[in-house]
Amino acid sequence: MFGVIKSIPRGASRLPLTSKRGHNYYKGTGSGAMGRHTKKGGYIIDWNKVRTFVVPDLENFNLEPYVSRKTPFLSKSNTTQ
Repeated sequence: MFGVIKSIPRGASRLPLTSKRGHNYYKGTGSGAMGRHTKKGGYIIDWNKVRTFVVPDLENFNLEPYVSRKTPFLSKSNTTQ
């Protein structure tokens, strides 16, 4: 019995690391702060910190969404039922 207990290294747990298991560990969500809190409990958004996504111009775009070749073809009259 003591040989089995000796062979288990101390702290070699395979459980996921959470805030309750790690020392000063905070995972967070990766969202980041977009502003700051005020003294009266409000929130002021800093528009320099807000994420903006640049989307290319998709006008006259040649590619189409992927559709499997095994998909049966439906005529317009069948889809309006």
